[in-house]
This record gives sequence, structure tokens and C-alpha cells, in this order.
Amino acid sequence: DLHYAPSIAAQGLRRGFSNVIGLIVRDIADHYFGEIARGVTERAMQLGYLSFVCNTGRNRENEMHYHELLWQHRVKGIILAGGGIDTPEYQRILARQLHRCEQYGLRLVGLGPQGRRIPEVTVDYVRVAGIITGRLLEAGHRDIAFITGDRRVFTARDHIAGYQAILEAHGLRFDERLVLYGDFTEQEGYERCRELLARGPRFTAICAGSDTIAMGVLHALSESGRRVPDDVSVIGVGDIPPARYMAPPLTTLRIPRYEMGVRAVEIITGEAPPPQRPVVLATELVERRSVRQL
Repeated sequence: DLHYAPSIAAQGLRRGFSNVIGLIVRDIADHYFGEIARGVTERAMQLGYLSFVCNTGRNRENEMHYHELLWQHRVKGIILAGGGIDTPEYQRILARQLHRCEQYGLRLVGLGPQGRRIPEVTVDYVRVAGIITGRLLEAGHRDIAFITGDRRVFTARDHIAGYQAILEAHGLRFDERLVLYGDFTEQEGYERCRELLARGPRFTAICAGSDTIAMGVLHALSESGRRVPDDVSVIGVGDIPPARYMAPPLTTLRIPRYEMGVRAVEIITGEAPPPQRPVVLATELVERRSVRQL
């Protein structure tokens, strides 16, 4: 029942929204989300708001629970730091929150595609994948693998759409054996790279859907005796602080994570008008030493 509201929320309806902004992140220990959280908390404080950072631990049940807790405590708005998930449960909670936006004025901002029309401050993840794949194509690579997140996450789907589009634009065949889905973690990067090596298709380069995936990829390649970039080139997404200290330093695409957090807060607080279409921020390719010219 979309009209159900626990007593805390009912009391809040009478007194209006609090000066609190909720931020839901999948893993606060991940540098990617940490920089978003810094942007949210610092800008919120400047504007006189308090931030609740809700760490789901990549547990979808926790994510659903946080949505309800934040609503009960009458937060001004909720920022969704991760890409949306194409599951009935996730889409139901978004539908419920959108109803609350329309009925009561709750504000919702996504920092990635959510599968529904909500205000977004984001980057073009299809283009992101096209840029990093294109960088490897420019370096002479033709057999390029792509390791990304869960196939139910819209961000991961955008990655593969962008990867496939640029390969086909260069007259190259899309080979599903070179695409691996997992999660945006170092462990999954390691496991999926090992799986790729075991599968046996030829590849000279790997696109990682995040720098944390790339960290795991580098470890798996090193463990297998393959040198980066001499044997395999690797490129990431994010430009998290450890990227420059990886061995070798990682070539990656910088995502303006701090600015994403700042802009989301400004939309929720009314400092910026609600966007009629997604606010798409610019990215920047950061060249280091993990890509070899063939």
C-alpha cells in the first residue's frame, strides 16, 4: 500500500521535512563512493543541512530498508549513489518513493541510471564505455575484453551497450565470450579475470567497468604471469586515488564524483532548479602506464 506511513512519518507530515539529506551508497569503503559522500556531506553542511550516509554493504535488502527508514525520519531528500537495479523489488521501492515525491514533496536524485524517470546527476555510461574501449582501439588492440558489474544493474548494461557499439562502428565482431559480469569490486575483478583466462579466448586488452575491478584484474594477471601492459593492457573507470599507485599506474577515465554529490545536494535543497533532463557531467581520460601501443 503506497499510502502506508509509520507513526514517525505521520508526525513528520504535520511538521514538514527535516533538514536532513539521506545518501544511500553500496560500499562506503570503496573510494568511488567515498568521494561522492565527501561532496554530499560538505555541500550539505555549507547549506545548513545534515547528511545521513547509509552504507548497504552491497546488500539489496539493506538498501530497501534504508529507503523506508529515511522516509520515516522525513528527510528532505534521498541521493542514490549506485546505478538502479532491474529487479521487481528495487523497482517497487522506487515506485513507492516516486509516489511520495508527487504526494508529499520528497526529493529523489540518482547518480546513475535508475530505470525510471527521476532527476539524475550523472555521466553518460554508454559513452564512458565507448571512450575507454576507443582508447584501446586507438592503441591498436582488436581483441578487447570487458569486465563490469551485475548484468541487472543499468550502469553495467550501459557499459556493454557502449562497448558493443564502438566495436561494431570499427567493423569488429561483438564476442560474448569476452564480456564478463560480476560486481564493481576488486574481488569480482580478480575472479572474473581468472574466469576469462580459463575460458581461453584471445585478448590483448581488458576494459574494467571500475578502477576497483581493475585492481582485481591486475592481481589476477600478475598471478598468471602476464605483464601489464607488455602482455595485456588494462584501462579503468573512475580515477580513484589508488589508481596512480597501482602497478603499473592505471590509465583510467576520471568521473567527477565530488561534483556529482555537490550537484545532487543543490537539487534537493532547491539551490538548483529540478532538472527536466539528466544533468550529464564531463569525464576526462587520464593517461598513465597500463596501456601499450601495439
